[in-house]
Amino acid sequence: DSSLGLPVRPDWRDANGNAAQATEQQAREKAAFFEWVRQVHARHAISDLSPFEHNLEVWRQLWRVLERSTVVALVADIRYPLLHVPLALYEYLVHTLRKPVVIVCTKVDLVSVSHAEQWLSYLHGRFPLATTRLFT
Repeated sequence: DSSLGLPVRPDWRDANGNAAQATEQQAREKAAFFEWVRQVHARHAISDLSPFEHNLEVWRQLWRVLERSTVVALVADIRYPLLHVPLALYEYLVHTLRKPVVIVCTKVDLVSVSHAEQWLSYLHGRFPLATTRLFT
């Protein structure tokens, strides 16, 4: 599998459904995140990796924003939208967080109508639970 996946925030509730103490949750997040980084580096040569965020605080901010969102809009350049819509993020949003996802394809004026229609068709098939829209 060539996908890096996505670091997932550990559940903040214990087995009884009680909220964890902040320090406990931070420790769980740190351990899970650095285990994910370790696994990425174990599966892939550094030379094969594109840069990705190694700062846990950035991921914590993303986790919280996604958890609080009602709907998530992913903005993608129509010339190659897959670069901006990682499958792991889509799956996390729709299957784990159960959030509606809208993929907004921008820069439509830079491509032909046929090109845009082909990408929309592909995106509908690859991300069936997402709504896709074009934007100039």
